Amino acid sequence: MRRALGGVVIGVLLISGCAGIPTSGGVVPGAIIDEQFDPELVVLPSEPRPGSTQEDILIDFMLALRGPQSGYAIARQYLAENIADDWNPDESTIIRTGGYSIAPGSTENTLQYTFTSRAIVDSNGIYREDPPATQTLGFGFVQEEGEWRISAVPDGTVLSQSSFDVVFAELALYFFDPSYQYLVPDVRWFPSRATVTSRIVRELLKGPAPWLQQGAVVNSFPIATTVVDAESVSGAATVDLSPEALTASALDRDRMRQQLAASLDVATVDMTVGGIDLQTPPGLPVAIRNPRVESADLVGDGERFGFATGDVLASIPGISDRVVSSGATAVTLAADKQTAAMLTPGGVAVAQAGSSQSPVIDDRQGLVAPGLDPFRYVWSAERSSAGSLAVFEADGTPVNVANPLPADAQVVSLDVSRDGTRLLVYLSTAFGPKLLVAGIVRQQGTNAPTALGEPLELPIPSGEPVDATWVSDRSVATIARSGESSPVTVIEIGGPSAALSAAGQGVGITGGNDGTAGLRVLEADGSVLSPRGSGGWVDTGLRASFLGTKQ
Repeated sequence: MRRALGGVVIGVLLISGCAGIPTSGGVVPGAIIDEQFDPELVVLPSEPRPGSTQEDILIDFMLALRGPQSGYAIARQYLAENIADDWNPDESTIIRTGGYSIAPGSTENTLQYTFTSRAIVDSNGIYREDPPATQTLGFGFVQEEGEWRISAVPDGTVLSQSSFDVVFAELALYFFDPSYQYLVPDVRWFPSRATVTSRIVRELLKGPAPWLQQGAVVNSFPIATTVVDAESVSGAATVDLSPEALTASALDRDRMRQQLAASLDVATVDMTVGGIDLQTPPGLPVAIRNPRVESADLVGDGERFGFATGDVLASIPGISDRVVSSGATAVTLAADKQTAAMLTPGGVAVAQAGSSQSPVIDDRQGLVAPGLDPFRYVWSAERSSAGSLAVFEADGTPVNVANPLPADAQVVSLDVSRDGTRLLVYLSTAFGPKLLVAGIVRQQGTNAPTALGEPLELPIPSGEPVDATWVSDRSVATIARSGESSPVTVIEIGGPSAALSAAGQGVGITGGNDGTAGLRVLEADGSVLSPRGSGGWVDTGLRASFLGTKQ
């Protein structure tokens, strides 16, 4: 009898080490692997040893889970004949932290395997990081031809963090934003085995993760399209699709090709149906992935506003003077530098190049720094309640947007992703800080936002929340206050989080290009800091009263 992984109790002991063997080094002995597969590292698990005890079999079985080749063929050798084919290792993978313990079960010929979990990857490759929790799994045993084999096993696998890092590969499925200008990543984790190309395509055809559904991103593949076969070799992929793909327009076929190329990370993709080429038209627009921003830091000091290049603060024509004259204390600048959303003493205002006016479009009290999306919609909220979120056109026309954010939470910061598909909200609640990201649902054609999707909560440490920012199209960062320091945490959406060195008395954080290297922290004394590898943060020499957000 099998069940999905789960359970409760306490964990201790042993670490199952991980033996990564370079495939180019000519190491061949071990189990027969009949797939053509060429990852950088392959783990070659051992087959069952004659005379093993039940505990030996369980330990070796858990080690064999590091070898996903041929559908976990070696791990299945540890299972009784009547369940070996039914066991589903892809049901989920729990990542354990620390060691484990094995104890007798409540009935004869059973054992309990107990450990502490820190994250889980579900059957769709979606990663979720949770607070550490004890888990206990039950296993049954039976003798077959004088040797112990596992007769009851939960579906799924358990791996240590180090084994997970070797066995699983981080990949991203790409979907379009509703304007088809951007390709948006949906990070997934799959075991590194020969069938991974087909699995990526299969998951792509199934659509985005639940929190990105409802129209936040779109899929170009016709409904009910399935993958017949897919392979990827040396930067080129061939994907054979079911006949439903023939119903796609020429434009959609090109978009399908773009999604496949980005998701498989290859330069070329040949799509076929029944082995016959599915032609795509040449010369169509190529969507943007991970939009870059101006490399120079965007800062304001009350008397000046612009890009800091060396010792010069370069003004932005038509914008800088409006920011200064309005007394802005926070600014989000559009990618084309023609529009800025500002937090001023009178409320949220908008500056547009070519206009001598900077109208206040939201005059409520206690507003946080506004967000600005690629379609020039301004996002604004009162600090006192996330339920106060409001959206305006640049001329001040309000836009009705359905808002599922908790009304009893205070807003610390809000930021729209550079591709305009997601809203990042840092909240202070009675239960501690929360970091949420929600898909932005837009009206096709006008790109007007109509709703936020169900928010996804991201893992963050405790501490007084200070600010949050987008680091790239797939990761965000927070800065909090804890005692005399300001911890900085980077969180991959759909992946693990990591703590960077803490800053001193940080009061703001902004993202740039090149991942964490582009982060900047504003200190309470006006110093602007940049990261310096593992050496913490270094003073850039800039002095500012606020950091501008670059879209």
